[in-house]
Amino acid sequence: MAERVMLALGPFRFEMGHATYQSLAMSQSWRWPEQARIGREPALQFTGREPAEIRLQGVLFPGFDAGLAQVEEMRELADRGEPLQLVDGLGRVWGSWVIVEVGDTRSVLMDDGQPRRVGFEVKLKAYGEDETVTDYSGGWSPFAVLSVIDSVLTDPIGAMDDLLGSLPGLLEETGTRSDVSTVTSVHTALKELLAAFGPSLNGLHSQLRSAGLTIPAIDPLVQQVITASNAPLSSSAALDTQITALLTAINALWTTAAQIQARIDPVLYSQRHSEIAGELIALLEKTRTALVWLQEALP
Repeated sequence: MAERVMLALGPFRFEMGHATYQSLAMSQSWRWPEQARIGREPALQFTGREPAEIRLQGVLFPGFDAGLAQVEEMRELADRGEPLQLVDGLGRVWGSWVIVEVGDTRSVLMDDGQPRRVGFEVKLKAYGEDETVTDYSGGWSPFAVLSVIDSVLTDPIGAMDDLLGSLPGLLEETGTRSDVSTVTSVHTALKELLAAFGPSLNGLHSQLRSAGLTIPAIDPLVQQVITASNAPLSSSAALDTQITALLTAINALWTTAAQIQARIDPVLYSQRHSEIAGELIALLEKTRTALVWLQEALP
């Protein structure tokens, strides 16, 4: 059985048994350079924000897992010099990040110099998105991304209703645009839809899991959503195929969720758990409606 992913950085996976980290520290700094003044103290001038940073720290034991090979994988990835999509274990997309530092400390050495314990640290920096979620100061921030995610998780159905209300604007006049422009609009709308659907789906599933109600079909769908969210723009036919695959998975999950809701024992589970299952079904129905709408807008 595959381990659940703690964090995905491009093709690299941090998970139990592979590059498992014990801490994630996130920081943000702001620039206030000094401006010299004659006969007075220097004045500080605000010039903006530095890229957010994440530090992952963990310990590997080569006797039980791949050990140093995992650290070298990180270095090889850093050598590519490419921004990478960062996605957490709940399917939440944090945007593009780059690897700026990889370090390791080898200890508990054997007589041939090989370590039995390897501590590692990876430093990431936010790449700086051009078009993404902004915070209240008007600039991009991963903290703003998380605040939006929180709002989606606390009211998934409301978030989906808001999104459905905004889709007509994203698809406005698609009938009179060129085919390329129309496909671009549908692609943008699909990414907006999946950005709300993925976290909402995870949030509802987490609530059900807390009561011992697990729906195995959700995890593969979440991975499918992540893949679709990160997929580059391609042809109309490829986008149509992608939407069809998502609809097939959602229809199968809807059937499973409906069966589970019908079987919930009111003696063992509270009324709230039945309501959560109902919210999951409603979320799937709304998402299905939006996907069909997007598919019909394709040239």
